[in-house]
Amino acid sequence: MKKLIVLIISFAVISVNSAMAWGGFAHSAITEIAERNLTPQAREQIHHYLNHSLPFYAIWMDQYRYTDPYRPSGKWHSNWMDADGAVDMANEKCAAYQVTRIQKLMKNYKNMPKEEVRLNLLYLIHLVADMHCPGHNVWPKKSHPQYYYHLTNNKGKKESFHKVWDVDAIQYGRKKWTASYYADKMATLSPKEIKKICKGTPYKWAATSLPNAEKTFELTPKGSNKQKYSKQTREEMRRICDEEAVKAGYRLAYVMNQIFKK
Repeated sequence: MKKLIVLIISFAVISVNSAMAWGGFAHSAITEIAERNLTPQAREQIHHYLNHSLPFYAIWMDQYRYTDPYRPSGKWHSNWMDADGAVDMANEKCAAYQVTRIQKLMKNYKNMPKEEVRLNLLYLIHLVADMHCPGHNVWPKKSHPQYYYHLTNNKGKKESFHKVWDVDAIQYGRKKWTASYYADKMATLSPKEIKKICKGTPYKWAATSLPNAEKTFELTPKGSNKQKYSKQTREEMRRICDEEAVKAGYRLAYVMNQIFKK
C-alpha cells in the first residue's frame, strides 16, 4: 500500500507539469474549476482520501492506464456509440458507463476500504473530464470516421486527429495560460446556470455533448492541413473545447459533492 501511495504521488507530480493531451492543460483546468466548486464537506473528504487537491491528480489515470492492475481502465477514456449512434450505456468501455457505475459504488464509501475509495476518486477525476473531450467519442465505423484518423501539417507529416483536439484546439492563442488562469477567465457561470448544466445523469451529459463531437469531423476533416485552418475555424474549435471543459469542471464538482454530501 505504501508503495502504491508513493507511485501515485510521484506520477502526479510529473503529470501536473506535463503538456500531454487533453490530460495536460485541459484536465488541469477542469480539475481547477471543480476544486473551486466543491462543498467544504466534499473538499475535506477528498483531501482526506487523496492527501491533496483534485488538480494534483488530473492525469493520474493516463499515467497508469497501461500498467497492472489498472490496465482494464485503459479502455474507459471515450464514449462509445451503439449501432444507432447513441451513447452505449451497456458498453463497459464507455466513460459515461464507468462514471455511473462508480457513482453508485461510492454511495457506500463509508463502508469501503480507504484505498478503494481513493482509487475510485482517481477514476472519477479523470473520466468525468474525458467523457467531455470532443475527440473522445467512438462511433461505428460504417457511420463515422474513427477519432484516431490523421490530418497533415505543412511539412507533409501526419498529425493525429486526437492530438489536434486534445492539445491544439483548446490552447489556440493561449500558450501562456495556466490552468488557474483558465478557471479565472472561463468558470464564470451563475449558480442557476451551474445547476442547469449539472442536471441529469452522466448518460445525458454524454448525449448532449454529441453535437459538439459531431462538429469535430466537419471542422477537421481527414487529411486536412491543420496549419491552413482559418482563424474562424480555430476559434470555433476552441469554443467547442471551452464549452465542454467548463461543463466538465462543474459536473466533476457536482459528482464529488453528491458523493460526500452530509
